[in-house]
Amino acid sequence: MQQSLAKRAGRQAFGAARRCPAALRSRPAATSRGACQPVRASLTVKDASSGVEYLLAQKFWQGEPYRCLGAATRSKTILFVNVKVYSITAYVEADRAAKELGVRQRGGFFESDNDYASALVDGAFNKVIQLHLVRDVTGEQFTEAINKSLLPRMQLAGDTASLDKFNDYFNSKNLINNTEVILLWSLSGDLEVLVTPPVTAPQEYGTATPELRISSAALGRGLFEIFLGDSPVVPEAKTEWIKGAKQLLDSENVKRATRKA
Repeated sequence: MQQSLAKRAGRQAFGAARRCPAALRSRPAATSRGACQPVRASLTVKDASSGVEYLLAQKFWQGEPYRCLGAATRSKTILFVNVKVYSITAYVEADRAAKELGVRQRGGFFESDNDYASALVDGAFNKVIQLHLVRDVTGEQFTEAINKSLLPRMQLAGDTASLDKFNDYFNSKNLINNTEVILLWSLSGDLEVLVTPPVTAPQEYGTATPELRISSAALGRGLFEIFLGDSPVVPEAKTEWIKGAKQLLDSENVKRATRKA
């Protein structure tokens, strides 16, 4: 009898595992200095290229609950070899973003995918870019790569002083493999930055404390535009984030139809 019950339980567990999609399978997570607590059983979004996973529903130190829009990998050619540098994802405050996307849709705003990208940049909600390093880089290498696209935007905005603060902070860092960089652009216009110790599993950042805060709407906008603008640094990330925005909009339309019913 005990053997029969054990076999039945094993078959049920195996069936449940098969029904759970690989990209959204529950994962345990280790703790880190930047995380508020271990994440025990949460759905994750997997970057197919790098294998890095992110929490589908996330909490940061500021704002309402966030939702992951998708993930992709930044690669660079070094001596004719394609090398993966970091995985990247974006989060938005789920309810606020979904409602605003719904308003824009009803106003006839969305005519192309770029309109969704613009809505993510301009939307009145907190948003986050999260990078997970998949190789060691120096802080100088990190800022040098970003400044190629970011510096012209900051010069046009007349706010290179804020970029200098951003660069000074990262130039002192050593971004080793599995380090995470979190860039939170708040509704107030501040850019809040956290660099974590290496982590090997998804973390929740609800009680983390940012290490740097720069009051510059131009800097926050510039960082998001280099990934969501006309010439994105990681084109695959822009594609994934637009898909994520459309999924948020679909969920809002379902909620709206249900309320009417």
